[in-house]
Amino acid sequence: MPRTFPVSLADAFPTVAATWHPTRNGSLTPDRVGTGGPMMWWQCPAGHEWEETVISRRSLPKWKAGDIAACKECVGFKTRRVFPGCGCVKTVRIGTREAEHAKCFNCRTREFEENAPRIKAELSAAAKASAGRATKLLAAVRLPDGMPEGLAVEWRYWAAKHLQYAIAGEKVLGKAGETGRVLERVTAAAEHAVPSLEACAEAALRDGVLSIFGRAYWAEGWWHAMGGELVPLQPASELEEFTGAFRDVLAGWVEDWPAGRPVPGTTAEVTRNLTAVLRGFLQELAEEDGGRVYAELQVPVIPDGAGRYGRVDLLGWSPKGIPAVVVEIDSRPNPSSVQKLTFARDLGAVPVWVRFGAGPVEDIDGVAVVDARETVRALTERG
Repeated sequence: MPRTFPVSLADAFPTVAATWHPTRNGSLTPDRVGTGGPMMWWQCPAGHEWEETVISRRSLPKWKAGDIAACKECVGFKTRRVFPGCGCVKTVRIGTREAEHAKCFNCRTREFEENAPRIKAELSAAAKASAGRATKLLAAVRLPDGMPEGLAVEWRYWAAKHLQYAIAGEKVLGKAGETGRVLERVTAAAEHAVPSLEACAEAALRDGVLSIFGRAYWAEGWWHAMGGELVPLQPASELEEFTGAFRDVLAGWVEDWPAGRPVPGTTAEVTRNLTAVLRGFLQELAEEDGGRVYAELQVPVIPDGAGRYGRVDLLGWSPKGIPAVVVEIDSRPNPSSVQKLTFARDLGAVPVWVRFGAGPVEDIDGVAVVDARETVRALTERG
């Protein structure tokens, strides 16, 4: 059979071909495979055997130190280990966590899959039980000078979850040293947690979002909290225009409700539907200017009685200095929403409060208040 590759492994890389396993590759030989062949068996002069693709075998990573035919075991990059917990013999990289486990990766994975519900339950229980220890460990971490207390609370909340599961991992899964490793990571994260004014401004222009501890924060809100310049408040005419637009959208939402489709019967269902329809409306506005819409975006405001930063239901962001649109949706009077909306107002954003359900609807200076009580009632009463 004529070969289908331009050059064979034997011709292109004779020193690599010399480590071709003499008996474990069937009828294939180095002169019958190309330089990009499949997974094959190899053997070094010392007798070490392993499987590896041809393209990987003839590559030249740093560990080979210039010797393309080098063996990982011979140069001390990897070692053959008998895992005491399962008896498997594997070649593992020296100094890695894999070399510390009692069982090999495949056996650990299979064991976890077979016992996943039980293991997850044990991990969850162990994590909850480790809350006290995690709190003590985090209390000893020195946080950066000038870190806002609210951000420190966010860090403790985020770090505690990781640390609790690290402690649980040591107990349930036998991950030796996991607590120390995670404590180092969360400590390092705290050192770089406070965003600079420049970073906030850059994120506000890029996409409107600042990432802290893996969560999305309103970048412009942080810019303001860090001392950024305030912009003029929105004029009353602008707020009235938004109020009218939101009312029209909600009226159309009710009018266009498909016949025969179940109407939302609970407060949670109404809230989900309102959020969806208003998100679609904001998306249309934002797309005109290349913007985006975010849900549950965190803001650097700690409402009265709360311990952590608040989140806004919807935020429409647009580039080119166009004011953001911040929306809160509530079924009753909510002081926390008022605080978040007035924070947005003071930034020069367009704050919109959509109110439905029980309780009075109060006017708030500088906030577009949309009274949706009758509109929502007209829909829910259809059911």
